Amino acid sequence: MKELAGKTAVVTGAASGIGRAMADRWAAAGMSVVLADIDQVALDVAIAEVSEVGPAAGLPIDVTVASEVEALLAFTVDHFDRAHLVCNNAGVAGPPGHAPHELTVEDWQWVLDVDLWGVIHGVRTFVPHLLEHGDGHIVNTASQAGLTSGSVISAAYYAAKHAVVALSECQFHDFAARAPGVNVSVLCPGPVATNIMHDEARRPERFQTVPAPVATDRSEAVTAAMWDVIASGRPPHEVAEIVHDAVINDEFYIYTDPNIVESVAARHRAIEQRGYPTTGRMDADVTGS
Repeated sequence: MKELAGKTAVVTGAASGIGRAMADRWAAAGMSVVLADIDQVALDVAIAEVSEVGPAAGLPIDVTVASEVEALLAFTVDHFDRAHLVCNNAGVAGPPGHAPHELTVEDWQWVLDVDLWGVIHGVRTFVPHLLEHGDGHIVNTASQAGLTSGSVISAAYYAAKHAVVALSECQFHDFAARAPGVNVSVLCPGPVATNIMHDEARRPERFQTVPAPVATDRSEAVTAAMWDVIASGRPPHEVAEIVHDAVINDEFYIYTDPNIVESVAARHRAIEQRGYPTTGRMDADVTGS
């Protein structure tokens, strides 16, 4: 998509963090912007502020519910005729510092439903729309955790983000075969200064564990360290600028931390040599090792 002005971008998780920064960047590029988020209050503020730059509208949705994502497409068509750029960005981190077997069923369901099924619903809903028009671009937000593994971030988060990378790669192959005018990118950011560690406060009731699991010494230590790493991460507006350039240049893998390539290469070497799994940069950043 070399030309963005006059087209329409749809962003989920748009009320804060990377999603909000992308909404701002698309508006600055002359696009109409549809913002979606589960947080109604923050979404209203974001819509008002983005509207000061260009045409914007918003819809509070839960990306884990297929019908609500479908309603987002209808809302977009109603307001701006069609979508051109779709950013499946909504995401949650899940409880850090817990082993896979320590996560509750609700933990797994919450993270997978938002981080993976939210992208699946976005793809199933918006890709036919883009194919119908013969052009457009999808950006799926994964993470550097989708290219590596470790023990500090929730195992559910790693699992979901790996799946988003694989889904995006499959979508790339499909577009290449049937619709060269439609493209896809997968965003794999490193630490970004967002409020993702606050997501627990917005966990829907159906994903709550009652009674709440008891924190361990390790989970508390990891959480505190992750707060520091996230707070010192890249500003969201820098990430949005990187995404903007990647969309313009039809790039597939989008990194915000150039050093992640080293971690990916180490992982691939371990696979090729049938060695043991390596850990990613987040583990090193959090543990200081």
